[in-house]
Amino acid sequence: MSTGWIILIVVGVLIFWIVSIYNKIIRLKENVVNAEKQISVQLDRRAKIFDSLINSVKKYMDYEKSAFKEVVELRQKAINLEGDAFNNEELKEVEESLSSMINSGEMSSKFSLTMEAYPDLKASTNMLQLQEEIVSTENKLSFAKQAYNDGIEQYNVTIESVPDTFVVKAFPKLKQDFKYWELSEEKVQANEERVVEF
Repeated sequence: MSTGWIILIVVGVLIFWIVSIYNKIIRLKENVVNAEKQISVQLDRRAKIFDSLINSVKKYMDYEKSAFKEVVELRQKAINLEGDAFNNEELKEVEESLSSMINSGEMSSKFSLTMEAYPDLKASTNMLQLQEEIVSTENKLSFAKQAYNDGIEQYNVTIESVPDTFVVKAFPKLKQDFKYWELSEEKVQANEERVVEF
């Protein structure tokens, strides 16, 4: 084999090696950019879901509060009228109102009754679902931030490693200074104090 062929093969292998390293670094760089965008997606999701869920739970809690209050008032009125022999008609009216309220399709689909005939309200179930969604959303956001930081670490290790660093020096546009996801001291303090309120 002549020297010309050997040089040609060596140059071909060298070009292939440089191109493969170049492409690997570009892929790592784009992974970091994509991971950063995923954080934005999760932040947007958190804002929309939290507002929506909290408003829904608040409305349901308000509805249950008014329904429970109405049942208690009717029940108390019935108890007060039971001892009054002159108000049998009014007592019947209150008991019928209470019974129809409790047994109507609307109420029976929303409440389970205890022996005292008070509704078993479901706002606690909604609160548990809200808590689960909050935890799930925060976990997704946390994973997105972790993936972003992991991507930066992998990118930095690759561009600083030999022989990849030589390709980066030959193509300076491959080097980008990504900042790790971290919060300022003020934001850390603010997030430490942040709570979901109703």
